[in-house]
Amino acid sequence: MRHLLFLFLFVFGLPLVMGQISVKDSLSGGSYNLNVNSAIDSLVQKTVKAKCYKPVVEVKPDEDRENFDPCAQNPKVMGYKIQIMYTKDRNAANRAQADFAKNFPSLVPEMVYTRPDYRVMVGDYFTKRSAGMDLASVKKKYPGAFLVQWRVWCRKAK
Repeated sequence: MRHLLFLFLFVFGLPLVMGQISVKDSLSGGSYNLNVNSAIDSLVQKTVKAKCYKPVVEVKPDEDRENFDPCAQNPKVMGYKIQIMYTKDRNAANRAQADFAKNFPSLVPEMVYTRPDYRVMVGDYFTKRSAGMDLASVKKKYPGAFLVQWRVWCRKAK
């Protein structure tokens, strides 16, 4: 008796649970039928709407394009510095740094330690051309000075 009741519910209840949905194919324009559970279909549709349909936000053009600051994103960029000394002796590098600061007050020297050597470098330049005038004046006092490609402070660079 139980089996008969189960068979009866299965045969006549299945069409009530399973609905038929007609779907139109977007590529060929034809249509096809799907047998799906309406409860599951409504749940899928709610999920699709919640995750896939995002509200359209109108993008306004920036009024501050003229005031755009490229240095805000990257404070240090690849550029050039003038290297005046390369040594293993820290005291010699400190003396060269102090001597350079006296001779060229407009340029700020900095000592960089790259194991095991010390470099005394000056200036922040975007291009070799922008460093040219300062390099020429520094070479008069420090003939061994030359340009090195280095990370420079964007806001200080010329």
